[in-house]
Amino acid sequence: MRFYTQLERESMKTVEGVVRFEQIQSKQTAVFNAWIESNFPLMSFLQGKEIIRFKDSSMFLKNAMLSDFKKYTALFMPVFNPRESNFWGTLTDYVSFFCVIDSVAIKAALPDISKQIIEQNAIDFPVLILSEDAYNQAAYNLVSPTKLEAYSSFPKEWEVLRIEFMEFALTQINSPYCSSSTAGFIISKLRSIPCPDEVKGAIDEAWMRFQRGQLNIQKNEVNRRKLNLPLIFRLSAGALGLFAGLLVFYWVLSRETYANPGAPTSSLVYFTRKERVFIDKTVNIHNPIRSTVYFNSNSGGLTYQIRKAFVNQKGEALYLSLTDGLNNFYYNPIPLRDSTDEYIIKGTSSLTELNGKATLKFKNSSAYDVLLIAFDEQTTSPVYSRLIRKGTIQQCRLMKGTQVLFLPGKQFSGSAKIPFNVWDYNFDQSLRQVYTFGGGLSFAVVFRGDWGEEFSFTNPYQCFKLNS
Repeated sequence: MRFYTQLERESMKTVEGVVRFEQIQSKQTAVFNAWIESNFPLMSFLQGKEIIRFKDSSMFLKNAMLSDFKKYTALFMPVFNPRESNFWGTLTDYVSFFCVIDSVAIKAALPDISKQIIEQNAIDFPVLILSEDAYNQAAYNLVSPTKLEAYSSFPKEWEVLRIEFMEFALTQINSPYCSSSTAGFIISKLRSIPCPDEVKGAIDEAWMRFQRGQLNIQKNEVNRRKLNLPLIFRLSAGALGLFAGLLVFYWVLSRETYANPGAPTSSLVYFTRKERVFIDKTVNIHNPIRSTVYFNSNSGGLTYQIRKAFVNQKGEALYLSLTDGLNNFYYNPIPLRDSTDEYIIKGTSSLTELNGKATLKFKNSSAYDVLLIAFDEQTTSPVYSRLIRKGTIQQCRLMKGTQVLFLPGKQFSGSAKIPFNVWDYNFDQSLRQVYTFGGGLSFAVVFRGDWGEEFSFTNPYQCFKLNS
């Protein structure tokens, strides 16, 4: 139902809408009709005509009858029809009238508005981006001034839209075309949007990290089942609501490592300023099973997953053993007792025996011991392994094309089924991440992550490529 002026009512008494309009009239609404007709932007808005940003020239907001006036205007609230050339500007103008609209009508408009916003964000930031220039243009559209103004104008009834946008914006940082400076640009713009204190604190913290050169855009996969991760930014419009806002954002941040007393607060200090420029940007893929080890097929409408076997027969056998051991443990969680003082996994050779051309220095600044497993893709080549205890630095040599796994845990057992007596979800996750060494001369790698937090490693020259 739209609002009809007195002149329209007098000249169109047979119109059904006018009849309905007359049925809701009272002495009080006669006053409200006069108010509406005295404010041209409001009258145009309620009639579903051109949207002109609201100005309280009639001092409605200070009137004692404002609450009743809001309920009356809510009866005529139009659907949102944006101008094709200026979606976000039209939305800001539309929202400007919410100060004189009852909250019930504002909430009722949320589903339709949300759908239109999702569609517009998909236009502003396309799924398929094939170059850095295209990404930078999309990043500007993502946080353009008119869009930020629109999101900042949303009422509390639409708070979820603000949080969903922050999740969407931060997810785009995962693009392989996103540089650290562009990530900082996006975060700096997000800071201007009003949001709950928890989310604002997280964004401000990220901005400070960026200014200190500590914003590390890690692309290691995040398992969707890890609901207890402190550094995940996943939001939801359902039961978790705004509480999840804080968790979602921290997924972008670098982890605080170095638990040893007196140690630096960030493992990035282990690298030179030049090395920090090349911080790893391996793509983060949200799948429960690594696409580096598995590929998807579809038949008859059913999706299934098939693992692509390694060419190296010994590497394949070891991988199957580790996977079977993990699966068996889930069904029969009995801790192993075959602890050993050895530093290699049973049935493999020591990584110190691998005489590759590239020298790698591994610094373990995590709370985990880390088992390295390495082999090339030759049918009968040996498999190498080496345990790097937490707080230690070890050196080895690798060849170009070597397949590498980094498995974290505690109380090394050396078993080819479960190599640690104590482990958490990071072991499960890391088993699904297989890297290929890209070759080179000399590299430094740092392992990071407190116990029970996201385990990761930093290789600034991207010498380890996550298999595609």
